Amino acid sequence: MAARKWSAKELRLIGKCPDREFVQRFGRSLQAVVIKRWQFGIPRFIAKGEPRPWSSQDEKILGTDLDNEIARRLGRTAVSVTKRRQFLEIPHFFDRAWTPAEDKLLGTTTDRQIAQEIGRSTRQVKERRRKLGILPFIYTPRDWTSHEEWLLGKDSDYAVAKRLSRTLTSVSAKREVLGIPVFQARYRKWTEEELCQLGKKPDAEVARILSRSFEAVRVQRRLRKIPGVDDLLAARPWTGTEEKLLGKMTDEEAAKLTGRKVSAVRNRRQRKGLPPVRFLRRPWTKVEEKILGTDTDEEVGRLLGRDRATVGNRRRQLGIPTKVPDWTPEEINLLGTMPDRQLAQQLKRTLFSVQNRRLKLGIPPANNPKYRPWTQEELRSLGTKPDADLAKQIGRPYEAVRDKRNQLDIPYRQPRYVWWKPQELELLEKFSDADVAKMTGRAVTAVRQKRSKLSKA
Repeated sequence: MAARKWSAKELRLIGKCPDREFVQRFGRSLQAVVIKRWQFGIPRFIAKGEPRPWSSQDEKILGTDLDNEIARRLGRTAVSVTKRRQFLEIPHFFDRAWTPAEDKLLGTTTDRQIAQEIGRSTRQVKERRRKLGILPFIYTPRDWTSHEEWLLGKDSDYAVAKRLSRTLTSVSAKREVLGIPVFQARYRKWTEEELCQLGKKPDAEVARILSRSFEAVRVQRRLRKIPGVDDLLAARPWTGTEEKLLGKMTDEEAAKLTGRKVSAVRNRRQRKGLPPVRFLRRPWTKVEEKILGTDTDEEVGRLLGRDRATVGNRRRQLGIPTKVPDWTPEEINLLGTMPDRQLAQQLKRTLFSVQNRRLKLGIPPANNPKYRPWTQEELRSLGTKPDADLAKQIGRPYEAVRDKRNQLDIPYRQPRYVWWKPQELELLEKFSDADVAKMTGRAVTAVRQKRSKLSKA
C-alpha cells in the first residue's frame, strides 16, 4: 500500500499542536507523525503546564548560582532545577571550587562575615580556613565614635561592618544596644532624568550610573515598553542575504554564518517551507520498500544500512508480514540445554522467540550457571553466627543467607543482641551498673545505655 502524501496544510501544522491531536485531525498514525516531525527537525509541541525539555544553554547555567535564583531566571520551579542539577551530578553553588581571591579573604574578618560576602555557608568557610592552616580572625575591641554610631541603621549591618572594618556581630550588637531598628530598603521614586536614560545604554551600565540594581532598571524599562540596547527578547530582523542561505546548507552552518541560534535558523526555514539539506532520517525509496519482508528485519537492516527497529516500523506501516525462519530439529534439541539468552545469541534469534518456542513445547528452562547449590556444611552453619558474618564467610549474598535461614525456620543460636528479660530490668532499680553487668553477663556500657533509654522513656 502506497504511503499517502503529506499536504501543505499538514506540513504547516505539524509541531503546532500535540501529536495525538494531529493524528485524530488528519487520520494518520502517531508513528508517522513523530517520524515526519523528526525528519524536518520540528520539536515536539509543549502544552501549557507541561514540563519543558532542558536545552544545553539551560544546563550550562546549573550550579553557577543558587537553585532558586536560576529557577527564577529560567522560569522553572526550584525543585525541577535541583533535580536536573543532581541528575547531571553538578555540585551545588555552595560546593563550588574555591578561587584564589576567596582564599585571600580567609582570616581577614570573621567567618560569618566572609560567608555572607562570598555567598557560602559559615561551616564551609571555617572548614576551608582550617584546611589551609589559617588562624581565625581575632577581633580587637575599640571604642565607638559618634560618627560610627550615627551610621548604624542607615544601611544594612553587613554594609556598615565592611565600611567601618568591624565585625558583623559587633555592629549588630551595638545597634541593638542603642535601640536602633534594622535598616529597611525603601523604594526610591524614578525621576524624569532617570527615565530618559532607560534604553540608551545597556541596563547594567544604566544601573551603575543611577546607583540602582540591574533588575530594577530592566523591570522599569520593560514596564514602560522602552526597547533596550541589550534586550534579548528583541528579535533581529532577517535580511534577504540571510534568507538565501536557508535550505542551501545545514542549519548549523547557516547559524554560524548569520550569528544566530540553530533553533532560530530552523524555525525560519520551516516558516518559509524549505526542506532541510540533510534529513535526520533518510527517506525510504521504492527499491528499499520492495526488500522489506524478504528476510528478517535484522538482515534487511544490515543490507540497507538501517536499524532493525526502523525496518520493523516501516514494514508494519506498509502491512508487510515478517519472515521468520522455521525451527529446525537441531535448534529444537538445543532448547533447555542452556540459558535462553545465550541460546538466542547462538541461534541469532530474539530472546522472545526462544522463550516462546520453549514454553510451547513444554521444555523446562536450563539451570542458572550462576546458581550454587547449598551444601550440608553450609546448611549446618546457618544460625551459628549473624547472617552478615556468615555471608562473608561462605561467599554468598546477605539476602540469600537470611532467606535460606528463614525458609528452614532456623533461629539464631548466638544472636548478636540479647533482649533484656523482665527480671534483668528489675535489677537496674536495685544495683549499680557494674553489679548488673556481672549478674547478667553484659558489658557495663550496655547496662548504662539501657538505663539511659529507660530514664528518657
